[in-house]
Amino acid sequence: MKYCVMHNLSFETPAKRNELEAAIQNNIVGKQTWGAVSMQNGTDEEGHPLHSLAIRFQNRADMDELFTLIKNKLDAIPVLKGKVSKHNCSHDEGTVHPCQITEEYSKG
Repeated sequence: MKYCVMHNLSFETPAKRNELEAAIQNNIVGKQTWGAVSMQNGTDEEGHPLHSLAIRFQNRADMDELFTLIKNKLDAIPVLKGKVSKHNCSHDEGTVHPCQITEEYSKG
């Protein structure tokens, strides 16, 4: 079992987006991940700075910690809109099942 955090968030300014990205990067340093970490910046449909993330951890505690950090940042930075979710993934098991969202937080 792997433990995934995913989000797709839009911000008022690139600086606010970059603040979140720096916090995420600081949080994941030294933690065991599985597969590729996808962290991307872009622009949403309305032209707002966008940040997306998909990361799978070896440990549930690491997933929970990052999810809580991002969830708290949604209001503190603030995020214009988006959602963050936690998933239990069976990608590493013999029988692969669809990912199960265990918790989700949305704004906007």
